[in-house]
Amino acid sequence: MALVVVASILGAGYWFSAREDGERAGQANASLDQGFVQRKPTPSEAAPRIVSASIPAESPDVFRRYQCPPETGNCERNPNVAATPEEAQWLLTHGYPTVKQIQDLRTRSTADYREEYQRTGSKVAQSLYAMSLALDGEARTAIGLLWQGAAQGNVYAFHLLSDLYRRTEELANLTTSAAYLRAAYLAGDSRAADRYAYQFGMLSPPENLLADKEAFRLFTTYGQGRNYPRP
Repeated sequence: MALVVVASILGAGYWFSAREDGERAGQANASLDQGFVQRKPTPSEAAPRIVSASIPAESPDVFRRYQCPPETGNCERNPNVAATPEEAQWLLTHGYPTVKQIQDLRTRSTADYREEYQRTGSKVAQSLYAMSLALDGEARTAIGLLWQGAAQGNVYAFHLLSDLYRRTEELANLTTSAAYLRAAYLAGDSRAADRYAYQFGMLSPPENLLADKEAFRLFTTYGQGRNYPRP
């Protein structure tokens, strides 16, 4: 599947990027736009398998893992970073991987992520599995998985769907992408509003109105109208 390669790195930090691996490794702001390249390494190229990408809900260092990495200059628009322990728990509960988990995305195979998701049922594992599918060119399969996740309370699924409809060449639709990000806001992620202003500030009033209407449909259809306020 042909993918649009984006050279700019957004402050929010996402998994699409054309940066070289060495430069990417130094950008801890990565989330969606930083890390999405046209191919994953083959098993022989990949780093040794990480045992698990999941964070136990009872782990005492959940907040530490979701804090802004020290080497990062600005996490202001990064939705994967928590300012409080309560916010960190919310991120874990609603499918948001940590910055480190996204940086390590290419070190594991899609089969690994599938196995972990099937074994744990974790929403974070679900998000990582969907991201890995997209890296393998299986965007439509990833979309189906993310629709399922959104219905189960995976709010991060809306962020990922927004990026897929913004960056995947065969699916590219700016209004649909904006609508999915609006849906993340309706589902309770207040930081989605900052990201929306940053990424879709160029939309005209009629386009914003169309995105608003579509967002409500997506929120009620895939998110089942459920709101989970971010602390």
